[in-house]
Amino acid sequence: MSQFCGYTLELVLNDPAHTTITGIIKKIVDKELIVSNPGYLDGSKFKDKEVSIKGSEIRDLKVVELPAKKGKKKSKKKAKEMEPPEKHQEEKRQQSSGSRNHNDIDWNTENPTDVKKMEDFDFASNLQKFDKASVFKEISEQDDMDPTRRLVSMNKVDPEQRKYGNDEMVIKKHMDEWDNINGGNLKNGKHNDDSTDTDQFVDAEESKESSREASTLAQRHTSMPSRSITPIVDTQVRLVYSGTKETAKTCSPLQLSEIECLAHSKFHYGKMLLAENSARGIAELIISKVLGSFRVGSANHNTPPLILTLAGNNRAGCIALATGRQLLNHGVRVVTYLLHDFERSEEELTSEVKESSDMFESCGGKIVTSVAQLKKILSKLDSPLEFILDGLQGYDMDLNDFIEPEVSDSELIVNWCNEQDLPVMSIDIPSGLNASSGTSDFSTFLACKYLVSIGLPLNSILNLYKFGYFKETELAHFVVDSGIPKKVFSSKSSFRKFEKSWFSDSWSKKLSIL
Repeated sequence: MSQFCGYTLELVLNDPAHTTITGIIKKIVDKELIVSNPGYLDGSKFKDKEVSIKGSEIRDLKVVELPAKKGKKKSKKKAKEMEPPEKHQEEKRQQSSGSRNHNDIDWNTENPTDVKKMEDFDFASNLQKFDKASVFKEISEQDDMDPTRRLVSMNKVDPEQRKYGNDEMVIKKHMDEWDNINGGNLKNGKHNDDSTDTDQFVDAEESKESSREASTLAQRHTSMPSRSITPIVDTQVRLVYSGTKETAKTCSPLQLSEIECLAHSKFHYGKMLLAENSARGIAELIISKVLGSFRVGSANHNTPPLILTLAGNNRAGCIALATGRQLLNHGVRVVTYLLHDFERSEEELTSEVKESSDMFESCGGKIVTSVAQLKKILSKLDSPLEFILDGLQGYDMDLNDFIEPEVSDSELIVNWCNEQDLPVMSIDIPSGLNASSGTSDFSTFLACKYLVSIGLPLNSILNLYKFGYFKETELAHFVVDSGIPKKVFSSKSSFRKFEKSWFSDSWSKKLSIL
């Protein structure tokens, strides 16, 4: 027990008053504690310099102060070297005597047998005296270090994230300027020139350039696009339905016009209804035969396909606008070139074209009236132009019937479309070719890849092959149901032949040349 010698203690005795005594441990002999410099808490001292207290008389003890440690020899080496040799010898004698006294305390006064008979130290009862909660609470209150700067936080590895939010790990679709484009404001039959929209397509220089190009083209007299014309010698060319090889009955433009007039007068089948039914069939053909159904499906994460419709101020233009609206509803981007100058044209838009254009714009379509405007729009979009629907002319008009500035504008847009080398679908007849004769009497014509007849095919279509404007393999021909009532054909004897080869289970049929 010599290691406890020199400790300053506070002893609580087992007397009724629980007297507390302070002192320094001098010796521990046979369960008796010899305390030097004893005193009470009030500062009063014992008469004796030492007092012996039995272990049974001690109720509790508390260590107040530990003995002072001896300084290191190295720290005082230089100081000792400066001291005289006599002082060094005196210190050595004191140290040697102190060590002898220390050994005497350990071995001369203690009996090993008595130490073995001592009770074992009660760790459990002593641990109960240690209040861990209060100690840790005090440590945490005094701790002012940022938890993120601790070593345990720096070495901590973030757990692997297995669940992500709605805006995480998602490839964001790139958005172009389509929704910000104002493709022309058609109200009250004219453009809104007072619009303050920042996205105006044509500035003054572009407008002048467009006028110069149109005037230059008006002075040219090119006969047709650069394509070889090889007339077919066989005059027995006929149209047949591809599935059954049954001959498809053809009609003249005059007969088709009369049939539609009868449908309107007797069966209240108006032009807008005819355009809507025709547009439904044409839109289905464009998606299935040209664009592909997967392009307009919900699984397509790419930019929607972009097509151009050419609309004249006539029946074909109304159908083209209605077709564009149908395609817009199926996720296709549609830009319409309207052959009408709202500032210089002498004619007003027909009521059908005006209504169709308003409906088209309200569904998100873009309308332009010049090639410069069209180029400006296409430059703002990421998706390339993929297809052109030709509704400039139709069977009831000819490009030569237009007056300036529509004549120059039509020639300009037809030549521009031919330069794009894109698939083109014409309504009734390719624009630039005469609907009655099937020959070219305009300075140019639109080289289409698809031809769609509305209701009935025209007999002039056969001349397209006879005169060599198109080869049999160059043109895919379809006829779509425009919804004309079947009773129209039985109302006049000359129309009965058309009733025999009418649509059965589909709203469109493919035609072939034999």
